[in-house]
Amino acid sequence: MIWFTWRQFRVPAVVTAVALAALGVVLVITGRSIAHMYADVAGCQNDCGGAIDSFLAQVRGSVSGNVYDVALMAVYALPGLIGVFWGAPLVARELETGTHRLAWNQSVTRTRWLATKLALVGAATAAATGILSAAVTVWARHIDSASADRITPMVFGARGIVPIGYALFAFALGVTAGMLIRRTVPAMAATLAVYVAAAAAMPLWIRAHLVPARHDTPALDLERMNEISIHHDNTMRILGDGVAGAWTTSNQTITPSGQVFTGPADPTVCGPDGSLRACNDWLNSLGLRQDLVYHPASHFWPLQWAETGVFVAVAALLTGFCFWWIRRRVA
Repeated sequence: MIWFTWRQFRVPAVVTAVALAALGVVLVITGRSIAHMYADVAGCQNDCGGAIDSFLAQVRGSVSGNVYDVALMAVYALPGLIGVFWGAPLVARELETGTHRLAWNQSVTRTRWLATKLALVGAATAAATGILSAAVTVWARHIDSASADRITPMVFGARGIVPIGYALFAFALGVTAGMLIRRTVPAMAATLAVYVAAAAAMPLWIRAHLVPARHDTPALDLERMNEISIHHDNTMRILGDGVAGAWTTSNQTITPSGQVFTGPADPTVCGPDGSLRACNDWLNSLGLRQDLVYHPASHFWPLQWAETGVFVAVAALLTGFCFWWIRRRVA
């Protein structure tokens, strides 16, 4: 049964291995260039901010910047592609062509038939995604360190162990969709749609709550501002910088009483005839504070484990459903 499963799976496995090897060669070549550019940052004593800005500008202006974008997209794309091309056809192809009638009436039980397929292709799923994620995480470590953004939503999902959880979920989702829909192409489409929805929902609504966030109310620093605007009705919007190296989920300016500050602006100091210094002095006199909810960089691995656990748990539930379904399915 293992040999038969491998015979069916060997073409996509070889194609994936070749693609990963090609990307690995590119990462090795460009990784040396990045390490050379990062030397000034690693050895800086003063003005490290300038050295970091210079390093990031060099990366963006080189081939490594394009490789960074491609690698990021590859880690995000691989789990979905596995679900569509490995998971959805696994059982749907057998049901659609009718070969399940033969496969399920042999000496190998249908439960063992499914277990062998899920184990072999599932192991390949975890291995391929883990290798890609580990390679990209190591390759991008200098860029992530300089940018201090690996916990932010765009980068977080393409680092660490989270992609493995995504891939196992996508694979199990594809198998389940194939069983229920029984036609390969519709199952592939359904798998892609549900996977994209789940992958988008995680950073938008779920991830921030997997680990308790920190809540601070520091004094508003007018030297570190993202936005100061005055609207036609004399209301004001003030937005300070978030916490460096953190994922800020909520950032508001509040008054000493805890209300969100909206003005009104004092037109004598913050109006057309006022000066920036006078306006800042007036704002400082109000005792404004920032209301910050954020995940610091130290939450990276707790969030990684929690999010991976969620997707692995869902994948396990889907796998359990598949075994329940196949035992009750009449060949």
